[in-house]
Amino acid sequence: MVRFAAVVLALLLVASGSRGDEGERPRIFLEKKIFSETSTGRKNFYEVHTVSKGESLWKILSRKSALFPEDYPSLLREFRRANPDVKDPGKLVPGRKILVPTGIGMKTTRLVETGRAVAYRIRKGDTLSGILTSRGVGREDLARYMDAAKEVNDSIRDVNRIYAGKTILVPTETYFAKAGEMPVPEPPVPEPSAVALTRDAPPQPEGEALPAAKPESQVAVSAAPPPESAAVSTGQKTEEPALPPLPRPKSAYRGLLSDLVGGLGEKWVDRGTLYLPIPSGGEVILNLEEYPVVRFSGGIHALIDFQGALPEEVRRVITETWKNYRVVPMDGAQGALDTIGRLLGVSGYYSVKEGFAHPPVIGEEVSVTLPARWVVLRTSQSLLNGEIILVKEVPEKPGRDLSAVLRFAERVGMRVLPFAHDPSAYEGFLVGLDPVEGTGEEGTGTVLPQGGLEALDFSLALLGIPTLDEKGIRIGGGGGSFLLTVQPERMFEAGGKRFVVDTGGMSPAVRDIIQNSGYRVFRLDKGESGRSIFERVLAASGIPFEARKGYLLAGGKEEGYEVRATGTFLTSRDWLEARKVREAVLVREKVHTATRALMREIGVEIVGR
Repeated sequence: MVRFAAVVLALLLVASGSRGDEGERPRIFLEKKIFSETSTGRKNFYEVHTVSKGESLWKILSRKSALFPEDYPSLLREFRRANPDVKDPGKLVPGRKILVPTGIGMKTTRLVETGRAVAYRIRKGDTLSGILTSRGVGREDLARYMDAAKEVNDSIRDVNRIYAGKTILVPTETYFAKAGEMPVPEPPVPEPSAVALTRDAPPQPEGEALPAAKPESQVAVSAAPPPESAAVSTGQKTEEPALPPLPRPKSAYRGLLSDLVGGLGEKWVDRGTLYLPIPSGGEVILNLEEYPVVRFSGGIHALIDFQGALPEEVRRVITETWKNYRVVPMDGAQGALDTIGRLLGVSGYYSVKEGFAHPPVIGEEVSVTLPARWVVLRTSQSLLNGEIILVKEVPEKPGRDLSAVLRFAERVGMRVLPFAHDPSAYEGFLVGLDPVEGTGEEGTGTVLPQGGLEALDFSLALLGIPTLDEKGIRIGGGGGSFLLTVQPERMFEAGGKRFVVDTGGMSPAVRDIIQNSGYRVFRLDKGESGRSIFERVLAASGIPFEARKGYLLAGGKEEGYEVRATGTFLTSRDWLEARKVREAVLVREKVHTATRALMREIGVEIVGR
């Protein structure tokens, strides 16, 4: 690991020497050692500084960052807490190593020293526009200056909201000057090195040496590396060859990945700074804004390198030191699908498979086939628990039937992450589905009763067959020899014929007399199923129907989904138009509420238990 620290300094020398030929390029910097502690309930950062002759605490602190007199008491208290062995902060001994609280940092120092910005302490009642106006910024330039203020102040998220007591950087006219017009600051006077490296900092007479770094990763939201370097490695020696420089990464499909990670229930971390200590000394420092980390539930941490900017040596150091880290280079990714695939490939999930050759199929008599780009099982128990995740590519605005199918999958417990992407914009997003009213228990009128008169009444009503209001029928013999009065429980007319319903109370002789008088007897046997009754009423009605197996109701292979049904289909166009449906099918199995909702949304009437 000392070898890794050594090449960093060599790189800095090489990169600095080539600036004139190629312009300023992103580099790996040899950083001063930063220590952190959390005894106050928040993370505080301190930098090791070696006191030079003639230095005072005020001079040291003001050199680190912009400093106001009113800031000094709080920094002094923090200094005393970090350096309890320093009896008199006003009398610092040259050569002594002290811990200095880090301030705004290197970015602030460069901006202030070059005159591109000035520090300003916000007073009660101040507004950002008022501060800029007081410094001579015209109304026509306010928007430009306010945008610049957001660029140089990480604390300013909303230009209309600043807080009294905070110190901010106010951009000057020089901030907008071109590189050639920038004033060149005077070279600093050489001073003894203030770098305290983890392995070689000698013990001080008055205390123990700081321990070597231990393998414990930290995330901090302050003291980020300077913008020229998104990844920083710390160390010392220089006898090893240099690592290649780090170009500033571009983040194609960043929003899409972030959305998918959230949809998977995982954590996307892209704010602050990640510190990865190296056991033999030094550490790798990563700006999470440019190198976000995905924390998967199984323990894998995926470090996303959007442009493949991390050198191979740095990747190897990270993955060899931290066994749960995976570096995911996105350079050369062939669009959104390849980008997503690379991330899922390191997720540590039990199974991540392509879902086209063997797509999930939901249901039997009514089946929904839903091919997806990926079928994800997070654990070995996911299939048994029904925790199946489909990552599916869809149009930006899915059609009615596809939206209905996606909602159906969610209702039966399958998580679907529908995403769309725009190759020309190198971005994508998860597609939201608007809720549809009436997807609960409505439409239960198509639940076929189990049998008896209830099933008969249901069938007559659904098929539009009227019942007769006659209270009974009178049948007389020739010459008035006899008169038979029959009061059946139901009578109906279908297909040009009149039917008398027998629920089992008629004798064979009475049935013969009724049939000989021009009526048809419709018997309801005890134990006959509702489906059988429906099919007999359907046959008596004259409405055309046919049996179909695996009939395609919606979608197709080209559309990316299929809804099929096996059962008895009513084929009368007039009847279907009167019902305002495009198909109607009678099935044998019990129909799930989610299936009824799906059928209703795609305009199909389904009849089943």
